[in-house]
Amino acid sequence: MKTKMIILFMMASVLLMPKTFAAAPFVVASQKAGGYQYSVIKDNNSFTWSVGHQDHLMVIKETKGNEIELERFRNSVEDINLHLFELIISAVYFLLVLITTLVIFKKNKQMFKGSHLIIIASLAGIAFYNSIVTSIDVTAAFQDARYYYSLLQ
Repeated sequence: MKTKMIILFMMASVLLMPKTFAAAPFVVASQKAGGYQYSVIKDNNSFTWSVGHQDHLMVIKETKGNEIELERFRNSVEDINLHLFELIISAVYFLLVLITTLVIFKKNKQMFKGSHLIIIASLAGIAFYNSIVTSIDVTAAFQDARYYYSLLQ
């Protein structure tokens, strides 16, 4: 019974302790991709953005007038990062299909007759198509980031 009372007292004392929260600024989000970078710092009820391209870095206070451009710049930098990763995966898959095809061709030339050739060609075609589409997406994301960065200057 005493142990239950002690545990109950300890739980109550932990719950009733005064809690203090520091109002120190902290980083909400930060990312770098393709030479572009941003970092969002929250201080009380306002956001301060640090945006940059290569070595040029600007500090911008978020307002209603620049909120949309800052969010779109952030989305563009994140898209660059995502599409570059997709491009690497697509290129690795394409190379994997080519290397596998060459190894199979060297070991068994009879396999490249009929439906096997169609399957391998379609796998390589899908990988090549995905690489092309993703490279176009990377280019578009770079253009978006460049555009929104120029708006913020």
